[in-house]
Amino acid sequence: MNITVKTGGFNQEQSDVIAIGVLENPDFYSAPLQTIDQALGGRIRERMNLGDFTGKLKTTSWLYTNGAITAPRVLLVGLGEYHDLTTEKVRQTAGHAVRTIRDMGLRNAAVPMPNEATPEMIQAAAEASLLALYQFDEHKTGNDDEDEKKKLESITFLTESDHSQAMVEAAAQRGEVIANGTLLARDLSNQPANYLTPTQLAEKAEAVAEATGLGCEIFDKATLEEKGFRTLLAVAQGSAEEPRFIILEYTPDGEGQDTVVLVGKGITFDTGGISIKGGSGMHEMKHDMSGAAAVIGAMQVIGQLKPNVRVIGLVAATENMPSGTAVKPGDVVTSYGGKTIEILNTDAEGRLVLADALGWTAQYNPKGVIDLATLTGAVIGTLGHIAAGALGTDPELMAKVKSAAEKTHERVWELPLWDDYDEAVKSKVADVQNIGDGTAGTIAGGAFLKKFAEGYPWVHLDIAGTAWGMKGATYIPEGASGYGVRLLVQLVEDW
Repeated sequence: MNITVKTGGFNQEQSDVIAIGVLENPDFYSAPLQTIDQALGGRIRERMNLGDFTGKLKTTSWLYTNGAITAPRVLLVGLGEYHDLTTEKVRQTAGHAVRTIRDMGLRNAAVPMPNEATPEMIQAAAEASLLALYQFDEHKTGNDDEDEKKKLESITFLTESDHSQAMVEAAAQRGEVIANGTLLARDLSNQPANYLTPTQLAEKAEAVAEATGLGCEIFDKATLEEKGFRTLLAVAQGSAEEPRFIILEYTPDGEGQDTVVLVGKGITFDTGGISIKGGSGMHEMKHDMSGAAAVIGAMQVIGQLKPNVRVIGLVAATENMPSGTAVKPGDVVTSYGGKTIEILNTDAEGRLVLADALGWTAQYNPKGVIDLATLTGAVIGTLGHIAAGALGTDPELMAKVKSAAEKTHERVWELPLWDDYDEAVKSKVADVQNIGDGTAGTIAGGAFLKKFAEGYPWVHLDIAGTAWGMKGATYIPEGASGYGVRLLVQLVEDW
């Protein structure tokens, strides 16, 4: 869908519908709303006075203009109470509105922007409009379902002056760039594992780097063996597909900028290995590389927005398969940094590949490291599909993550990572074991990773509950959510 911005009134706008936001307080009318109401002979105020439409959040009402204006329809969209209006409520409203318009089979819409709209709200509206209409239909052929053919092709934001047009264009373009990074992450996560092997994921990352001017380096199996990525190789040894380690780098102009490292778990399919999962729901394990998808999507956005921070994106990518060559429960492997790991459960593989990635990270002397991983089912039992679990070693970095999460509404909830939990991951035969004692599973995963995230500020985000099946947002459809892209971009830009 295309988003355009132009100066001018709605009266002569050639569109299928004029969509206009309405606050719940009937005494507060924006200038565009007043003008539309006058053109329609007061029908909007009449409808509100009768209580047929109140402006309650995410409610809609259709009006037919009967030639009073060029557009044949007006869609009233409830924004809720003025004092409760936030950027997230703008996202929710925009997402609901564009889906309503699409489901009517309409192709284009115009949205008059009031002067009261902030750049953040305009960005939120553009983001949500693109995110809400996302569909993953790459592998569908010859579908005759009429609903599948409904496509909203364009939205035009109308502004009142050239000055406001420049502001709206900048905010809308920013929203579009960030949304496209999120859509890339959704596409990667939704892709079946036979279409997205570790090699193909690396090729996608190379394409992003080429398009946005990022540095890119890919380690193949031979290079991983040479450099000592032994835990990544251990997870990979049961699969016919070779592993890859992806490095994306954005360096701004000038010198002396801080370095932030983003690390993503890239298990392109997870059977559990020898500790094999049950068959029910295993198809969803194509999403087990959602942390990697978020990092690649965020790096695409960072390459376009060009913040004044050096950013490194790292992805450890492999399949986790059972075979005669697969790593076995009880095996001991040595990580990139030299620590030994007893593998008690081969289905706790994400933390193994991250152990090598986090060890590799230290060479960049980063001021902050954030890893994202669909690490534990336990986090879903704790936080559901609403928030990611956050654990870390640096309160200042954790505060930055929380602040970014509040702005993007990609919620996080901090869990404790006290030294008391270290006992659960102590091994009798190695430096550490890859599962805990059966309690506090999400925290045990964090306690394990902490052993390898040494020498720098670090926060781990367990996104197993938010990477797909996320609840409560009109702009997040079924399937992959793209969680984390917007949060990471906000964190970097706030740095």
